[in-house]
Amino acid sequence: MGIAVIGLGRIGKVHAEIYRYRVEGAKLVAVVDIKEDLARMMGEKLGVKWYVDYEKALKDPEVDAVVICTPSYIHAEMVVRAAEEDKHIFCEKPLTVEAEDARKCVRAVEKAGVKLQVGYMRRFDYAYRRAKEKIEKGEIGEPLVFMGVSRDPAPPPGWVADPKLSGGLFLDLMSHDFDAARWLMGAEVEEVYVLAGALVYEQVRAMDDVDTAAVLMKFSGGKIGFVQGSRRSTFGYDIRAEVLGSEGCVFVGSSLDSTFALGTVRGVTFDGHPWFQRRFYDAYVEEDRHFVKVLLEDGEPLVKGVDGLRAVEIAEACWRSYREGRPVKLG
Repeated sequence: MGIAVIGLGRIGKVHAEIYRYRVEGAKLVAVVDIKEDLARMMGEKLGVKWYVDYEKALKDPEVDAVVICTPSYIHAEMVVRAAEEDKHIFCEKPLTVEAEDARKCVRAVEKAGVKLQVGYMRRFDYAYRRAKEKIEKGEIGEPLVFMGVSRDPAPPPGWVADPKLSGGLFLDLMSHDFDAARWLMGAEVEEVYVLAGALVYEQVRAMDDVDTAAVLMKFSGGKIGFVQGSRRSTFGYDIRAEVLGSEGCVFVGSSLDSTFALGTVRGVTFDGHPWFQRRFYDAYVEEDRHFVKVLLEDGEPLVKGVDGLRAVEIAEACWRSYREGRPVKLG
């Protein structure tokens, strides 16, 4: 499958290198970025064609699928255009910033008959997959409660800092937890209640975003969930989850990077993972391999367009709950 990676920021570079060197059945054909120097540099580094014009990449007959890693607020138009050109699509999370745009994307790919996978990579992480397997085998009984923690070391830079462009804390960061919760619990989120605020950073408050949040969720079947999100984690990138069942519990993730430890008379200390690329690199590889396998075997993506839509809907409900100070039902 001929792949073009669109957008060469921090995650686009990761995907481009993975498709170039680590995905059997895929051929990285081109890279695209509106910054000509960056597009040329990456194209020459990886030995592939480079474009500054997305439309030209879509017209390239060697391109079977696009991997969209551009800013969130332009995902929708790029997904729709790729579908119109009969290209399969991998779109980094979030699928879109607004739910109505996500619905347009889902309709566009259904009309075109192309595949759409959304980049919620935690479903491909070793620990999360083990948790899902144990739950499906009934080893913890009936899932009852989901608990998640997502903490970034610091607020995001650039356009991501503007919640109108990124969806803010609830979509940019915590939608990973919303997707993982739906997947692990095997249930839909029906209602959310949020307590949140800009408790640490004045620049976050100035952008009308929040840096600290707690989200209480009610799932179908009466199951419950809780997610705590933060833009402040002094000890590194901190991602954890657990699912409590009627007969046991699964625990996922850790703030510890066990590749290095310091032992002194005060004990042994471990560093935290510095950032998401290190914690979830193997998951990125696996989700890219899964995407190509889906295309080659005409299968269904593990994270479909409707999953991307659900994450956006939950984030929108969180914003409403926060602003209105009340529980908000979905649907």
